[in-house]
Amino acid sequence: MNYHSSITASQVYKSTFAAESTQQSFSTAVGQPIEVSYSAEQQTQLAYFLRLLKKANSENRWIMFIGYDALIDKSLLKNAGIDINKVLLLKTPAHQSKHNLMVKALEMGNCSAVIVAGEIEQFDTPLINSAATNGKAMAFVLNKNTTDHLTVH
Repeated sequence: MNYHSSITASQVYKSTFAAESTQQSFSTAVGQPIEVSYSAEQQTQLAYFLRLLKKANSENRWIMFIGYDALIDKSLLKNAGIDINKVLLLKTPAHQSKHNLMVKALEMGNCSAVIVAGEIEQFDTPLINSAATNGKAMAFVLNKNTTDHLTVH
């Protein structure tokens, strides 16, 4: 059963700021994983992702990165206007899948955004969709096409 086609950070950002009510549009981003695919040469999606994180950061909740591979450089977060005191890193235990950790983090409702690295197909599941909706949180799946140091211009 095909639930959703993948949506990107730029699509969510554009729909958020095109809508009249930001609260209504923020809920558009909740309910399915948002793909953020970028490389050193193509950073547009990363820029949209950081803008969405800044919006999520305005809530009185955490932004959680699951695993070191999902973590974004601290200076990028600061430069994007994100309060790093509201950012958490969850180390991934060997016996836990990132998918299950993401479901739990989203369901708790303590995070406005939960970020994991991987392929969107692994995380675009009914469990994550439901957890994101119930927790009123955005779920991001980062697909870094390179390990080069990234900067936002």
